[in-house]
Amino acid sequence: MRIRVLSLSVAACTAACGMAVLTPTAFAAGLAKPFDFNGDGYADLAIGSPYGKVGTKKAAGFVTVTYGSKSGLNTGKRQVLSQDTKGVTGTAEANDHFGHAVASADFDHDGYADLAVGAPDEDSGAKKNVGAVTVFWGGRSGLGTNAVTALPDPTVPAGMRAGLELGASGANRLGHAYFVWSGVYGWGSATFTPGGARAASGRPAGDLTLHTAPRPGEKPGTARAAAVPLLFKARFAFGNVTGKGESLIMSSSTEDDAQISVLDPVNDHSFKLVSSMYAAPGPLAVGDFDGDRHADIAIGQQNDYYRTGGQVTVFKGSAAGIAPAAKYTINADTAGVPGAAAKDFRFGADVSAGDVNKDGKADLAVGASGTKVGTAASAGGVYLLFGSRGGLTGAKAQWISQATAGVPGTAAKGDNLGWQVSLLDHNKDGYADLVAGAPWDNSGEGSVTLVRGRSTGFTPVSGAVWYTPKTFGISGKNAQLGYHIGR
Repeated sequence: MRIRVLSLSVAACTAACGMAVLTPTAFAAGLAKPFDFNGDGYADLAIGSPYGKVGTKKAAGFVTVTYGSKSGLNTGKRQVLSQDTKGVTGTAEANDHFGHAVASADFDHDGYADLAVGAPDEDSGAKKNVGAVTVFWGGRSGLGTNAVTALPDPTVPAGMRAGLELGASGANRLGHAYFVWSGVYGWGSATFTPGGARAASGRPAGDLTLHTAPRPGEKPGTARAAAVPLLFKARFAFGNVTGKGESLIMSSSTEDDAQISVLDPVNDHSFKLVSSMYAAPGPLAVGDFDGDRHADIAIGQQNDYYRTGGQVTVFKGSAAGIAPAAKYTINADTAGVPGAAAKDFRFGADVSAGDVNKDGKADLAVGASGTKVGTAASAGGVYLLFGSRGGLTGAKAQWISQATAGVPGTAAKGDNLGWQVSLLDHNKDGYADLVAGAPWDNSGEGSVTLVRGRSTGFTPVSGAVWYTPKTFGISGKNAQLGYHIGR
């Protein structure tokens, strides 16, 4: 499979450009939830280590997969996937950064979630750092290694870095699964349609098509002659913002503008812009925080430029898309939020939505990886903000660090707990569990901490587990465990 790229020197297209079609297996009776790779109903865990060593190849990158169970994550059932894994196209090379991003959905609608993995610095021929995306197929025994890798065609410029960020959806409004990716000059997508058959190798045929980055103020379909690509960043999420079905939500920025956009598929080949507005870029989480049946959008804005210590901005969903008049912000100084904001706090380093207390409203985990814990600078931690009829508030907000009673490990300088956060139900009890990454714990080997959700939230903490590279058999590989966590 190749990445088909529209020429950057011709009239540019934006979100109205086409998506190429892949043809895996037909629809199954029901879709698997993201990250349920073996279809048993338990969310599994995928952790990207893009700076990890594969053999002697530094920063080739790998992904560690651990499977959920009734008792939580089963570390006895795990996989380490890389470009040296049998069945994966190509070989691991230094500085490919495989695992820089991961995303999951049931792409082939067979009842098992699949995994997409970005390798943004994969080379293609003489061109450096054009990027690639690899898809591993789920099955009864978990992820198989008969993977398909999307490699660029010759029109992709060197330095594209496709796969820096990924997002995935099991079913758009047309019932089709797709994934999206971003590079430094644009973003792309690939749609998986029902009814097609896999080739004998198990790999689908198809292409991945690039969408160029929209310029400030442009609408989808705007033509620009002799377009010069702007440096571009994007984050993705999915949710039913309008109440009419799932939309793609994108936080994007160029050198001179930033937007939050809601996009709907027109067909398998195009998107339409539902709504957009200026918003400082950052990690995204989408959930119905107020229970009004419209998903709301939370953006983590960790930079002190926006507010000392960082903040999270929430945009309410509505039938028209984003409701700009109803946006609000939460930070470490919001009433009810423990502690107080300080410079380099990095509140909003990452965000993830899930129903932690099983009350029917989405809650929000907020990473604050720069927080000083005791005397340990940048030890980091995670806030839990509860959903309510009024949306997210600071009321009864909770704080978790490695100094919290019941949390294993020790809060140490530079750990950066909360660099990444994930809310998934790993033991299928209906309560979302927290997995938080501390990629610079253990002298840069990293760690992740799991805290189980329950009716009271995360505290008082009970049954928390601390995982290190030794847990997964990847010690000494510069794993930076927790650098990227699938959610």
